[in-house]
Amino acid sequence: MINQSIQLSFRQVRALVEHTLLLFKELDQQLANRGYEPTLPDVVQTEHGISIHQTKDSAESLVPHFLTRSYTRQNEKVLNHALIVSVQYTHPLHERFDPVVLVGDVMFKNPKQTTKLLLDKPWLLKYAAFESTAAGSFEPTGKRFRTQPIEEIEWLDVWGHPFTEMRDVEDVKVLAEEMIKGHLDPGTP
Repeated sequence: MINQSIQLSFRQVRALVEHTLLLFKELDQQLANRGYEPTLPDVVQTEHGISIHQTKDSAESLVPHFLTRSYTRQNEKVLNHALIVSVQYTHPLHERFDPVVLVGDVMFKNPKQTTKLLLDKPWLLKYAAFESTAAGSFEPTGKRFRTQPIEEIEWLDVWGHPFTEMRDVEDVKVLAEEMIKGHLDPGTP
């Protein structure tokens, strides 16, 4: 009986990660159609990097708490503005937690550091939504909130939706439109 429960649990977790990778691949396409590209073309970030082309049978990584992907405008000369998407599966400060899609629209103070900061801080949305003082009691309702400037970040708008709302391509299209809406007019939450 325990073996069956463990096997079922692992199958469910693998399915959750596979669904997330499909979400990211579709989001890549939707954002590419709107002039954006992933900061790391073949990598999904977490506590450590894994390939976006990972197969469901791959056992190269342990179960992550979140997966993150960031995007910038194609051919933009000054990279100080980015979009970030993170699927948060669990959080140590929350005993009961339903997976959530977090979205961030971020403006960095130093354009020369943008790519490095996106690489070094895949946990940025997790922190903003669940650990910062600005988050309060974050709920994934689609309502944006803005963090205060922190270190190298001028501002960060954060919002989210329940992961279960991302059911098909149309849902991802709506998410992509929602993401770029504020991004095209920087500084407007």
